[in-house]
Amino acid sequence: MAVNDLDLDQIIAAVEGEQTEATPLERVGAARAAATRLDALAQHVVAHFVDQARHEGASWTDIGAALGVTRQAAQQRFVPAEGVDVEAAGSRAALPYSTRATATLAAARDLAVSHHHRYVDDLHLLLALLDNRSGGAVGAVKASGVRVADVRRAARSRLTAEGPRRVTKNPPLGRASVRALDVAVREALRLGRGEIGTEHVLLALTSDPRTPAGQALAEAGLDYAALRDEVSRQSAQAPERPAAKRTRKRA
Repeated sequence: MAVNDLDLDQIIAAVEGEQTEATPLERVGAARAAATRLDALAQHVVAHFVDQARHEGASWTDIGAALGVTRQAAQQRFVPAEGVDVEAAGSRAALPYSTRATATLAAARDLAVSHHHRYVDDLHLLLALLDNRSGGAVGAVKASGVRVADVRRAARSRLTAEGPRRVTKNPPLGRASVRALDVAVREALRLGRGEIGTEHVLLALTSDPRTPAGQALAEAGLDYAALRDEVSRQSAQAPERPAAKRTRKRA
């Protein structure tokens, strides 16, 4: 299907088709939800091709020119900033995190604290995923024919030494982790899921072989393309669960 084949009538028909018994006012809310998802899809389409261009050696100046913005503006939009709070990262994502994925983020933060590290890095995320034995990430690793113990060993060998004990008890996400969680949203969207699972975070970590977590996964024998095929297969077999409703904290 060509991109230009998408039109407004199709989107309106889709909303009406899902809300056949709804009132016009109720359809306003459904339309807003559809618009939010379409906006997320649009943002991640651009980010996907920006990542490809960067992997092929394109400079930020070139990417900025393609987007019609300056180099600085392109970097500000697509280079993740470190220092993002773990809970804030979960609440700002385009999709909600599954219960297991939320627990994984908390476990990754606890792991960073136990090692007195300043940031929750991608290796903390990976190790926390592996400790969540009932999560989709561990199931996908095993189904891919890779030993979880081998991945854990490769990840632990790359952890930096413990830092000073004065480090904060609530470390924020490092740059690699922020990027991984952004890509996890994209992976969930590409697979048509309504929430971000541990398997999507694993896919994101596997997708970038330049990071410590990506290197650990590659060393253990986990390939992104094969892993994505496995996650896609499992997603097709598993029914979509209703995403948890988000609640806003009162100021």
